[in-house]
Amino acid sequence: MKDAVLTEIMMLRGLNKAISEACGLSTAAVSQWKRVPKKHVEKVSAVTGRSAAELRPDLFPNPENIEEAA
Repeated sequence: MKDAVLTEIMMLRGLNKAISEACGLSTAAVSQWKRVPKKHVEKVSAVTGRSAAELRPDLFPNPENIEEAA
């Protein structure tokens, strides 16, 4: 199952193409992602305006959530 944030991004017109161009991949390859690969998070973040923590909270924890849990 695709990540909810990634699904939302892919539904926005033209973003799949913009992401694929930024990452040097085909649109078909990007559409197969279940979540943004770690090596592409920075580029996808730049294209979409979403933070790395939003795109991959498992890899980039949101500092606000860490403080609340402590």
